[in-house]
Amino acid sequence: MIYIAFPVLAIFHLVAIAYWPDIFLLRLFSKIAPIVFLLASSVWEGRWKTSAGLWLGIGLVFSLGGDTILAFPDRYFVFGLGSFLIAQVSYSVSFSLGNPVHFLRVIPFLIFGAGYYYWLLPGIAGALQIPVAVYVTAICVMGWRSTAREVSPRDRILGILGALSFILSDSLIALGQFTPNKLPLHGVWIMGTYYVAQMLIYLSQEEE
Repeated sequence: MIYIAFPVLAIFHLVAIAYWPDIFLLRLFSKIAPIVFLLASSVWEGRWKTSAGLWLGIGLVFSLGGDTILAFPDRYFVFGLGSFLIAQVSYSVSFSLGNPVHFLRVIPFLIFGAGYYYWLLPGIAGALQIPVAVYVTAICVMGWRSTAREVSPRDRILGILGALSFILSDSLIALGQFTPNKLPLHGVWIMGTYYVAQMLIYLSQEEE
């Protein structure tokens, strides 16, 4: 079911923002529908009964909150950022439970995060510099923790690809928010990589 319903919902939103970006309610409800579906699936499957599944569910709840907030004007951006910050911390905890630390694996994520933040810094308003730095740190930690799981090769690969897709999606958000650079159909790329990330992270914990 999830392999059909989630992609259909995600693709519908991508079509909606590409062809009807000015219809706010369509944009909002189609945006949150895929995450609502994952959250409902998580509850239906009883994933909350395990510690990792519970933290995954918390991450989905705050992702849903962030999606909703960021659908509104930019003045609410910091609140959306805060909601996604909690989601990233939740995913990091979910990835970390019962798994080793592997400090060396954090290095490439820190190098990327520090370098990208430094490049963005001239375009980040003073009041947002610390919140953005904290968020960049959190998502890099989430990426690192995805590499440290002692699970099946399938789950490890799905988790890493999901984390990398999340980092790519958020990097595209920052690109559009803090620089004059945007890709054609920028919002479609952001949401497309975001939905891939959420689904892969969800699927990476099926066997836990």
